[in-house]
Amino acid sequence: QEKIMSAKSVTGRSAWVRFFDETLGAAKFELDGEQLSEQEVLSKLHESDRDLRTRAHASLTKKFKELSRPLTFVFNTVLADKSTNDKLRKYDSWIDSRNLANQTDRETVDALIKSVTGKYDLVQRYYKLKRDLLELDEMKDYDRYAPMLKNEATIDWSSAQEMVLDSYTKFHPKMGEITKEFFDKSWIDAAIKPGKRGGAYSASTVPSVHPYVFMNFDGKIRDVQTLAHELGHGVHQYLSRQQGVLESSTPLTTAETASVFGEMLVFQKLMKELDDPKEKLALLVGKIDDTIATVFRQISMNRFEHAIHTARREEGELTTERFSELWMEQQKALYGDSVTLTDEYGIWWSYIPHFLHTPGYVYAYAFGELLVLALYEEFSQRPDGFADKYMELLSAGGSEWPEDLVAKMGLDITQPDFWNKGLASFERMVEEAEEMAKVVR
Repeated sequence: QEKIMSAKSVTGRSAWVRFFDETLGAAKFELDGEQLSEQEVLSKLHESDRDLRTRAHASLTKKFKELSRPLTFVFNTVLADKSTNDKLRKYDSWIDSRNLANQTDRETVDALIKSVTGKYDLVQRYYKLKRDLLELDEMKDYDRYAPMLKNEATIDWSSAQEMVLDSYTKFHPKMGEITKEFFDKSWIDAAIKPGKRGGAYSASTVPSVHPYVFMNFDGKIRDVQTLAHELGHGVHQYLSRQQGVLESSTPLTTAETASVFGEMLVFQKLMKELDDPKEKLALLVGKIDDTIATVFRQISMNRFEHAIHTARREEGELTTERFSELWMEQQKALYGDSVTLTDEYGIWWSYIPHFLHTPGYVYAYAFGELLVLALYEEFSQRPDGFADKYMELLSAGGSEWPEDLVAKMGLDITQPDFWNKGLASFERMVEEAEEMAKVVR
């Protein structure tokens, strides 16, 4: 039966997902007289020019609406296919297959969701602060990623290397030794070159070979954090090689542990060393923006996913308007009155590939980020012996379930209290931004 399902998926679900990818991949978005790709226009939402952000938002919305009929059909088809597969495999809920793949259970995921949705007020509090910092009368959905500074200081490669190496070595000498190997043995491709693709990642190979880091270093503070992030992955992959080819890889839920933790080490170092209050606040605002995108937005998308899977099974085929209604319900719950959601934003569910490629995937982002914030909180409060236990956690790779690995550090991820520990760390970031804003204004 599994062989039949796999063979049929090539011309079934997989074909529709491919159609989705090719449709949006080939789409051209008109902006200021140019025909641009989706990614090129999305990047404009991070620009300081509000008029440009507004035009980019309109361009994206226009094309999403033009494509709404085929995209709605794809969503309906893939949701129905998931329902059929879940019935055949006897899963009780649409999310159960994803939980199994992530080596976690519904109790843990429910505790995570309950904790995050219970703290949506922190997001609303922050966006009211950001609205004031940007000197806006009204914060709209296309203003969320606006930067604090129009120009920022640049950092050269050797300084970035020193920052990461120093942060990692101070945390644990072994982590510093491994990181130094990446630099000394040229395991990092960081230079921007003609024809080189964008993005950043750490590629593990086989246990007998070291990992490689790929990135594009342009001297921005964000690039230093990206370097720390990818080297965190690299250290994790390097240490977990000892588990062998079958158990060295980690599930999605813990794959980001070392990367985000490493990023946090460097972020804290930067916060201590930056002198300019505006640059310091801009760095903190950027970190809060990233955390909201990784934790709160992903959980709101998980709630949207839950709504559409449930509605598709109970109501049958869903209209574009029904998808948009369910989308806006979850977005309004997240942002409250802190962000004005435009009517056009209602169609913005239709371009997100995760819902089709990997149903249920998005909560893993929040899981990984809050896991790290909780671990960093533990490290801040009880540093003695923490680094050694943490290195053991990384060395375990995928040989044990996340719940069991974290339990060895004296923490229980099945309880809301664990996730609240990470959320408390986020709340302190918001409080710190509020205090710093009083000085900068």
